[in-house]
This record gives sequence, structure tokens and C-alpha cells, in this order.
Amino acid sequence: MHKPFVCLALALGLMPVFSSLRAQEGPPEQYEPPPPIGVDADLFIPPKTTLYLGFRTMTGPKISVSGTGSIMSRSNPGDPNDSTITSRTYDDGTINPDARIDSVSGSPLPADGRTNSWSFDSLSQITANGVAMHTSSATIEGSNPQSGKADKGTGFELTLERDFGWHLGRIQIDLIAGLGANDIHYIKTATVPAVVTTRTDLYSTFNTVLDPTSGDPVLDGSNTNGGNPTFTAGPPAPTAPYSAPSTTTDVAGNSVSNSTLINSTPDSSSVGQPVQTNAEVTDKWRVRGAYFTMRAGPKITVPITERFHASVSAGPALLYVGTTLSVTQTIDSPSVSTSNVITDGYSTVLPAYFADADLEYWLSDRAGFYAGAVFQSSTSYDQSIHSGDGSYTSKIDLSNEQGVRMGVNFKF
Repeated sequence: MHKPFVCLALALGLMPVFSSLRAQEGPPEQYEPPPPIGVDADLFIPPKTTLYLGFRTMTGPKISVSGTGSIMSRSNPGDPNDSTITSRTYDDGTINPDARIDSVSGSPLPADGRTNSWSFDSLSQITANGVAMHTSSATIEGSNPQSGKADKGTGFELTLERDFGWHLGRIQIDLIAGLGANDIHYIKTATVPAVVTTRTDLYSTFNTVLDPTSGDPVLDGSNTNGGNPTFTAGPPAPTAPYSAPSTTTDVAGNSVSNSTLINSTPDSSSVGQPVQTNAEVTDKWRVRGAYFTMRAGPKITVPITERFHASVSAGPALLYVGTTLSVTQTIDSPSVSTSNVITDGYSTVLPAYFADADLEYWLSDRAGFYAGAVFQSSTSYDQSIHSGDGSYTSKIDLSNEQGVRMGVNFKF
């Protein structure tokens, strides 16, 4: 057989084999032009992460408080019968050492049982028999439970959303993780029953006696000249609050003392046992603090239009809560206000869960804003104070809180 016929027959026989191999290789790859020179290729990749940054306002937690305490006087009046005491402090005034001096020698005047250095707080202390100085203490009766709701708290939130390409038709399913913070602020004031113990010391007052020639203060040995228990004569009546010594300037430019004098010790007629009365005192409870929320879960987004979307998300959360409980206990009367403050702090971690519903509007492919509603629920915890001034307990309940949220979002 001629060679040309042999080659033709061989070629025709191998054609099916080459055709089969070519079919197994698949179609040729499509050519994709490179990005323009100077442009990052990542810009052409659809963004998979969204950052949500904004604020949220939540209804405050439910708070209940109770407890009892005592209010001790911070004054030190000393023994009313001890004439050697030169300084006495009361809840509404002070008796200090006499500061009268001789203007020539500069020496202190001999003691005459009076002083020009004293003070009082209220005109209600002035009586027909002198100036009344008080010390008060109280013991609160009962636990006096109170309850209420903390103020609304506004804080920040930061959320990251990741697109893993999960879809059910037009519905997109993503995962989110976020961090938020809100403050806690609660104040409750109430009058509560108590037994109040009051000590009252009366002090007689006298006008300053001045030498008619030198203008120096002089002693009044008779203890009667210038008696002025009601401040109706002599130098101008002091107004409350009043603090001596006080001076004026005469026509020659000299400084002249015009202080009202007061006895250094209480009048013997006023010395008696402290009086106990059933009264009311004021308790002011204050809870201040904040809680941080860490949350994660799925998010379902439904596009309404190309740029307008609706979404819901839900999942578990963890709360880190820190609060300070303080209680101010106060004895109120027309002339004196005695109070003390006890305080303590506490922090804890609580489990929680959340649910959000939002509307999103995208201004562009990478930026927009959102607004929606928030629901969050956790458990409660107790916080206590124990001190020499009292024992109080507060319960902070962080269940079923609602609120609103708003902010901006960015895709990258």
C-alpha cells in the first residue's frame, strides 16, 4: 500500500481520540483584564464586614432598697459643767477661746468667763434666755423598704457584622458581635421614723464694753452691764449665720471690736439630760454605676429596596455591672442639720440575652445609617453596706429592658 494512503488512514483513525481529549480539557478560560494601573485590586472585591457605630438609650433597671442605721453627732460640746473647756463644737455653732486683747500691751484680757469668738447658724437658736446650741443623734426604726426605677441611660454601642454568603432566597443571614455600655442612676429620698436624742445648751450673751477714752474692750465684772440675751440693744444684732469676733472702724480709722460676747460655759439652768423624741429623719439612697454588654448572634436582613433594608438579630449576651450604693442619713430641724454618708461598691458578671429590630438605609455601597429598637434581659443581684452607721441592701434588677438605638454603618 502506498504511504500516503497509510498516513491518511492513520489520521482518520486518531481523530476521535484527540476529540475526546479536547472535550475533557473543558472550555478555554475567559480572559479578565487586569485592574487599571495604580488601582488596588481589593477595591473590586465586594466588602464582607460591616461596622455599626452609634448610641442606644435603655430604660433603667428596677431597684429596691431597705435597711436601718444611726446618725451620730460629729460635734464635741464636752461636759457642760467643766469650766476649763475653752472650745466646744455643736451641730449648729461653736464656742472658741476669747480673743480680746489690750491695744497698748497686746496682751490677752484676763478671763471673765466670756468670749468674743463664737458662731451660730440660725436665728431660730435665739431665745428669750440666750442662744441655744444643739447636738443631735438618731436611731432609725425599721428597715423602711423603698423601690423604684432607675433613670433612662444613654450609652454607646459598637457592632461588627460578617457576611459569609449565606442566603435563603432574598434573605441574607450574617453573624454579629458587639459591645455596648449604659449607665445606672437612681436616687430615692424618704422620711423614715427614728428616735432622736437632742442635747440643748443655753448661753447668755452680752454687749462688748469699751473704754470711752481708748476704745479698748474692758471687763464687765458685774456681769450685768450690757446684758443682751435677745440682741435688742447695743451693737447691731448679728444675723445668721454669725461668726465673731467682728470689728468696725471708728472715725479716726482705728479698728474697734464690736463683737457680741457670750458665756464660755452653758448657763447652769440649762444643763440637763438629753431629750429623746419620736421623730422622722431623712434617708437618701443613691445607686450609681454602669454596665457593659457583650453580645453575639445571627442577623437576618431582608431588602425592601436596593438601599432600604430591614433586619432582626438575637442571641446570648454577657453583662459586666459595677455599682456604688450610698446612703445619706440626715436629722433635720429648724436650727440644725446633722448627717452622715455610708457607701460601698460592688461589681459582678451576669448572663443575658438580646433582640434587636432595625431599619437600615445605605447612602452608598459602603456607608449608611440605621435606627431601631432594642430588647435586653438579664438577672438581678444584691448589694449591701455594713458599717457602724448602718446596714443597707439594694437589689438591682436588669430584666426586660427596652430602648432605641441609632447610628452609622460602614462596609469594608
